[in-house]
Amino acid sequence: MKKSSKLILSILTLSCAVYAQAKNELVVFSLPNLSSPFEVQLSKSALNTAKALEINLQVLDGQSSSTKQAADLENAITRGAKGIVIAPNDVNAIAAAVEEIIEEKIPAATLDRKVQSSQPIPHFGANNYTGGQEIAKVIKARFPQGANIILLTGQPGSSSNIERTKGFRDELKAGGDSYNIIIDQTGNWLRSEGLRIIESVLPTLKVKPQVILSANDDMALGAIEALHSLGYKAGEIIVTGFDAGPEALARIKDGWLYATADQRPSYAVKTALEQIVNKERNGVAMTGLDFAPTIITLENINDAERISEVQ
Repeated sequence: MKKSSKLILSILTLSCAVYAQAKNELVVFSLPNLSSPFEVQLSKSALNTAKALEINLQVLDGQSSSTKQAADLENAITRGAKGIVIAPNDVNAIAAAVEEIIEEKIPAATLDRKVQSSQPIPHFGANNYTGGQEIAKVIKARFPQGANIILLTGQPGSSSNIERTKGFRDELKAGGDSYNIIIDQTGNWLRSEGLRIIESVLPTLKVKPQVILSANDDMALGAIEALHSLGYKAGEIIVTGFDAGPEALARIKDGWLYATADQRPSYAVKTALEQIVNKERNGVAMTGLDFAPTIITLENINDAERISEVQ
């Protein structure tokens, strides 16, 4: 065998050995709260992708505590994580841990929610501001002469809440003063809070709202429970959500939920993990992923990513 051929064979053999050793790397996925159905779906999608990529994925539950999430991230660095995906509990509160990740040059990405950092971290997910605008457009199309609106916002400090609600407000404001937010309260993403707020405020209002605009599906589903318990019929006050989970899609089918925004979570998390692994194994630059969510109504419900899960 010629020397050049032997050299090429040696290089190929070495490359294969390096690739084989690269499998099963520790990659950490830090989520703010695994009691959220949306984040449970993110976790499931991530674990399925991890099998295909042959990585050791560990999903960490921040339990709605920025302190715990920051500690989890610092521990991941100490344990030698080769990649980190973060859905931050708060846009600022885990900044110190993120700076450590950047300093260690660990491939990192944010998913669904963004974080403040000294250097840009690739972000993957549906554009929350655009989604907020598009939901507001649906309301304006349904009520072209204006509407009284109850607004249920999510956790203060999370970028998804900040961006969605800004999208809602900006688009409604563009429609003029006829779109009037008569109640504006945070439900912290919780179904129980959506239920509590609507049950407590709706009977006290002198003016009947036409819309309950919710920054996520869970609060919207709580609001629907409240409407049902207060004797309202489906569609008497329209309710919108954001996430397009299976239960929300079922409520669209039965007329209780008017619209929701599909963020295609499986697509986003799959792309994030693929890019992190490609960066770690092959040095390929990460580009992030930004796309407009699909607004789901009864007319296009079969377009929802999770429609197959609806019973």
